[in-house]
Amino acid sequence: MVNNIQITGEVIRQKWRFFAVRCNIPADALKLSEGWLTKYKERMGLKEYKRHGEAASANPATVDTKGIKTQKLRLTYALCANATGTDKLRPLVIGKFRQPRAFNKKPAAAHGFDYRNNLNAWMTTPLYQDWISNWDSELRRNDRHILLLQDNFSGHVVPDGLTNIRVENFAPNLTAHVQPNDQGIIRCFKAHYRAAYIERAINRYDEGVTPSEIYQINQLQAMRLADTAWRQVDTTTIRNCWRKAGILPSTDNPTPPQPSLPISSLINDTPANPQCLADSAVEAALDSLQATGVLQKSNRMDLETILNPVEEHGAAANMTDEEIYEAVMKRRAGGDEESEGDEGDEGDGDGVEPPPTRKQVLGAASVIGRCLDEMDDPLARKLEVLLASFTRQLRIDASKQLEPSKITDYFTLTPSD
Repeated sequence: MVNNIQITGEVIRQKWRFFAVRCNIPADALKLSEGWLTKYKERMGLKEYKRHGEAASANPATVDTKGIKTQKLRLTYALCANATGTDKLRPLVIGKFRQPRAFNKKPAAAHGFDYRNNLNAWMTTPLYQDWISNWDSELRRNDRHILLLQDNFSGHVVPDGLTNIRVENFAPNLTAHVQPNDQGIIRCFKAHYRAAYIERAINRYDEGVTPSEIYQINQLQAMRLADTAWRQVDTTTIRNCWRKAGILPSTDNPTPPQPSLPISSLINDTPANPQCLADSAVEAALDSLQATGVLQKSNRMDLETILNPVEEHGAAANMTDEEIYEAVMKRRAGGDEESEGDEGDEGDGDGVEPPPTRKQVLGAASVIGRCLDEMDDPLARKLEVLLASFTRQLRIDASKQLEPSKITDYFTLTPSD
């Protein structure tokens, strides 16, 4: 069952007939009997399951950004963290284009991302196996051994030869109940992203950008927002979600881990449930957007719809039969699906906006500094320290780029009489 659509034996037969027509296979060549159906289900591992409530939610998470001008950019994120929250992997990001225009001809690694691509921006077996093999090699160099718990998604085919990672799959249809990511980690990640995305739209509106364009965002900008959102998912959130999953063994004398605190926790001294704080941040951003008049109360979506939109329930479910056919035929023809889309970025508008100059950034920092001078607030004092450190680093970086001059550069040679 996908998106509450029941898959029956007759549905499977109809799909086979459709693809047979596209592949010019004669109808009388198909023997879609009950025996064939039984063997097909056994071969594909198809079984009957009952789904309850929100147990059908998708994993891994997807970030789906939308603008008014039918802009739609899909990125799939694979998130991984240990039980104490002290070790969070850099997310694996999967997009459609190998070299998005927003990357400005630089590789994703130069921007600080672990990025892969394929035609539909979804997790595939080759991507998964490459990712886990690289991780296994890194663990082997560091002499570490780990147990990886994952859902039984069809693309999660464990490659042979892993030496430092032991992989265990959750039982089918239990992901939403025992997977720690589904106990609030993914939700917090999404909430932090959505809040930042809405706040970015508000800032663009305040800058004078028209309401029809304030939501536009290119792939690199979206990835940076998501990167910040993942860093905001703190150790407390992760530990709580692992405990909520109920899969950890009980210990009589647990040793409390030393958490790595995000900057946000240094600014906000008020303890609270991290998931509630993340949800509240989205609601506050929506309130601000509504206050501008851009968002009407009648058009405001509830929090659950924003964080878990229907289109995120399985990337494959959003493909048409024709798209599936084209993807399969490309692979059979020897095409490398992972290299589709060398250039371009869906929804990038007129291209990548040039970054501000160092002088412009320093000028903006000076304006913010003058604003902070007028504020008698502990938050302002902390921001002053961060701002001073930021501007100092800018000047250090600029000085490293200076080329040494020669004394002859200051003289003009004139011909002698």
